[in-house]
Amino acid sequence: MRVVHYIVSLGFGGIERLVYDLVSEQKIYSEIKPSVGIAKLKGEFKTEFDALDVPLINLNLNSGYDFNPLKINRIRKVFKQQDIVHLHGFHLSVAVAALLSRTKLIYTEHGNFGFGRNHTRSDKFSFLFRRLFFRWSSVNICCNSNFTKWYLKKHFYDGPRSITVHNGVSFNKKIKSGIVDVLKSEYSDSFVIGTTTRLAGFKRIDRLIEVFAAFLKVHKNAILMIVGDGPKKEQLMEKTNALNIASKVVFEGFQQEVTSYQSFFDVAIFPSQNEPFGLVAVECLKLQKPVLVFKDGGGICEIIDRFTPEDVCEDYNVMLDRLLYYSKNKYEWSDEKSAELDYFSVSRMERMYFNQYKSIL
Repeated sequence: MRVVHYIVSLGFGGIERLVYDLVSEQKIYSEIKPSVGIAKLKGEFKTEFDALDVPLINLNLNSGYDFNPLKINRIRKVFKQQDIVHLHGFHLSVAVAALLSRTKLIYTEHGNFGFGRNHTRSDKFSFLFRRLFFRWSSVNICCNSNFTKWYLKKHFYDGPRSITVHNGVSFNKKIKSGIVDVLKSEYSDSFVIGTTTRLAGFKRIDRLIEVFAAFLKVHKNAILMIVGDGPKKEQLMEKTNALNIASKVVFEGFQQEVTSYQSFFDVAIFPSQNEPFGLVAVECLKLQKPVLVFKDGGGICEIIDRFTPEDVCEDYNVMLDRLLYYSKNKYEWSDEKSAELDYFSVSRMERMYFNQYKSIL
């Protein structure tokens, strides 16, 4: 079975990381011969994708509105050689080429709905074309969470061709002892609250900073470690200065070895609003770290609710109470939580997609 995955780039993003893990898992099985089509063959993750030893196909699209008939025809020919075209994002030219190829289609809706920012005219056109694509084609839509499926049904497509396939995570990521040793030398006496995320709108790191400022009043030995980069970084740094907590907040910037930092947290907090899924929560749970989220967190709440429902926090005060609890009590792991963790493995996700592929061939 020949399967080509479409993604926008090879940057360090959640979708790219998920496709990397999915393709890695698909390579294990002789039934699937995966390849990856990329709108533009560039990005920080290119070295890792090269090491997968699968065909990487440069679709050479310059933007989301690169609508060139010659390029569409070239992409159509690429898709025509496949048994399954698995789309992980919407691009009008790619969608048209996929339809013209008459190859069976799977579309994973990763929840790219523009949460946390004002929608531009380009966004609105893209949403319109995506809506038409879902409604007028026979594409099978796999949503990465029940929250994403709910939003899809409300705003894009409410029909029988959508199901939920929760994302899965590779549990093979290693902890770099050298990184952890450096962190221990600097913060060994601190209670470490951490997050690993892109510093962008719907991630709502501003909420985390406000909760931390309140917690710091009763727990002077705490620090907040923020691992990640993004357009909101300067604004967030200004907020820590305004709250007079800058000396207690560490902005580590983008780090490739995220797992090593997560392993050092005492508590992880992901304060997103309308998060489509939240792979980082699963990664921290794998390390047996408590994870706190807000009730309006979207898909990430579906994860935490299966492990520790009381860590889905109604508001700031509840999250503060949970932080105080974990500052005094160890997070209790159990066989039941290990079983839940298995559900969020990449191997389970891969088999669910394989069954979807078979069902439409």
